[in-house]
Amino acid sequence: MEFLQETPKQGVICNYGIADHFKTSYLAVDFIMPLTLYNATGMSLLAGVMSRGCRAFPQMDLISRYLAKNYGASFSINASKAGELEILTFSFTYLDNEYAIDQEDIRKAITDLFRQMVFDPLLEGEGFRQDYVEQEKNNLADKITGLFNDKRVYALERCKALMCEGEAFGIHETGDLQTLEDFHAGSLYAFFQKLMAEAYVVISYVGKSRDRFLDTLAEGFPARTGPMPETEIREKHLAPREIIDPMDLNQSKLNLGYRLGPAALKNGAACRLFNVLYGGSATSKLFMNVRERLSLCYYCSSTIDRLKNVMFVISGVEAKKYEEARREIESQLAAVAEGRFTDDEFENAKAYLIDSIRGFTDSEGALASMMLAGTLRGELKTPEQEMQEIAAVTREDLIAIAKEAALDTVYFLKGVHNEE
Repeated sequence: MEFLQETPKQGVICNYGIADHFKTSYLAVDFIMPLTLYNATGMSLLAGVMSRGCRAFPQMDLISRYLAKNYGASFSINASKAGELEILTFSFTYLDNEYAIDQEDIRKAITDLFRQMVFDPLLEGEGFRQDYVEQEKNNLADKITGLFNDKRVYALERCKALMCEGEAFGIHETGDLQTLEDFHAGSLYAFFQKLMAEAYVVISYVGKSRDRFLDTLAEGFPARTGPMPETEIREKHLAPREIIDPMDLNQSKLNLGYRLGPAALKNGAACRLFNVLYGGSATSKLFMNVRERLSLCYYCSSTIDRLKNVMFVISGVEAKKYEEARREIESQLAAVAEGRFTDDEFENAKAYLIDSIRGFTDSEGALASMMLAGTLRGELKTPEQEMQEIAAVTREDLIAIAKEAALDTVYFLKGVHNEE
């Protein structure tokens, strides 16, 4: 497997992931902008509206027929965030030309659709089609309000917002209802034009072809000015903050937000392995001790945003076990910082992470995501290179990361029923 990267013009990057074992290919374009409420809401709304059609194919069923005609190709648009960046992704999966029964040029059919969906949207007067915009505004509003219904997701997002108050990272990737109200057919099209002119662009291909064809797609984008948007990394508050919100629910949610230090930024492989050992796997410290051995949580795990250099521990607990669960979560982190983990735990974490990365090689989309993440961090690495780096991580590397992890915010969504 080979990763290649080219920059045909300022702010437009082309990534190639060449792998001979795939029968299908994956093509994507990512538009990257700073994470703001306006950008997050606008890009989330664009994902819905532009999925509905383009000038050549003004309805979804016409797109579906075109894709079916080309051996069941697929297409999607979605908005997401990474660190303090908002990303709008157009992605296509299609059969490699080598396997076309009648030697059809499937790649050309898909790149044609790429150009039509990205560069030639469906317009009505001076904006997008009004009924599509209104329908997708309703869909996005339902999605935003629906976040509150999943208390596990809500508690984590609330913890992020409180911990990163005044920082872009506290903004949810879907935006908010107030900003959504400001968008209409004309203003959304104006936002789209701004995105096309200013957003950094990453075009990615994964498949067996060695043709450097992405530069022909890059021609449609003007050169950008200025650097790639960055994520601000801050130090923790002077003392950890504790926020307790009572709510009418059966299972309480305990979330702890940590700021990581220079050791995690310097050694990405060690940072990932630290997370697996501490709370990112079924053999982690949090799972084996807090959940299994002590039965303090219904679930308990950790996740790290490497761009922001922060870690969150998420758990579901009984309200009466809050203090004990929090102490044990912090105790397990202290155990890693003090080197109190066995060689078996260390090697099992390595094996788990290496197997996970090896699994990426089975998915074109996962490899494209890996290339994008590497591009955002400025360190494009193949799965083989990442596995080699993980194998070389030492116990001392994990200890250094754990020692620098500083508790910033504790958010407890307290279920009042557990008090009865």
